Amino acid sequence: MVHLLSAAGQAALLSLGLALMAPCQALALTSDYGPGQALEEARNAEAQRLSREQAREESPEYQAFLENAAQTLPVLTFDVNRFTLPPEAGMLVVVEGTKDSFCDVYVYEKAAGSWCQKLTAAGHLGLNGMNSHRRVGDKTTPIGVFKLNTPFGQASPKKGFPKDYIQVDPSYVWSDDANRLVKDAQVPGEKVGTPPYVDYYDYVLDMGFNPEAIPDQGSALFLHCEGEIWTSSSGCVGIPRDKMEEIMKLYGTWGTDRCFIALAPENSFDSIYDTFGTNHGLSPGHDPSMAGSPRE
Repeated sequence: MVHLLSAAGQAALLSLGLALMAPCQALALTSDYGPGQALEEARNAEAQRLSREQAREESPEYQAFLENAAQTLPVLTFDVNRFTLPPEAGMLVVVEGTKDSFCDVYVYEKAAGSWCQKLTAAGHLGLNGMNSHRRVGDKTTPIGVFKLNTPFGQASPKKGFPKDYIQVDPSYVWSDDANRLVKDAQVPGEKVGTPPYVDYYDYVLDMGFNPEAIPDQGSALFLHCEGEIWTSSSGCVGIPRDKMEEIMKLYGTWGTDRCFIALAPENSFDSIYDTFGTNHGLSPGHDPSMAGSPRE
């Protein structure tokens, strides 16, 4: 039996056939879209992106931003790559004296053979600034390049701290005669584990000045935390506690004999770039036998 469709039925059947064909047509179009055309479109998109980036960098607004950033960023008066250090050096703390007892501190870590800045901090120096001819009692911070050593502090060690970190108590003293930490409360020196040094000596690294303990040149010259009262020191460098904690962890990463400190007034680093390991660990050019009474 033959069934004749009405005009409306024929139209509906035609619509259904077109709908069924649509996916096949789409597939055919997709198969004609070759890799060459895709690569060309990707290249065009990348060219458009680079063009937009160039336009942004050349815009007056972006140039004004760069100008403002240049004015607010500190201008370094030293070149970290000029310091002559042992090849195994992994951390370098640069202390730049700015004015009176103030300083800026920059910390670098060696990565793939290059120095990378890890952190910065504002800090305090000795009451009488910096000095290449430091003597006991003159309240100055020594100039030179030295090896950091002896991590210790009153606070408990944190994860990442050096394995040889010493948590001190009242029985520990930094000996004046030996210029090192000893566990003997009867020895003359700074009783580093006692209440007067709370906060300041939470975390401490010896700056490595006068390692031979030459008399009258000074001892107990540290990189340590700032407290709430002192705004200067007798020769140490004080920085915020959180920054000192970060430095201690970096020291823990690199370990003894691989961490150094360089100290000089701004615009005077030329005089110390090549001085590490010279002059018995004192400031370059300093004569320990030089006469002169200390400043108080």
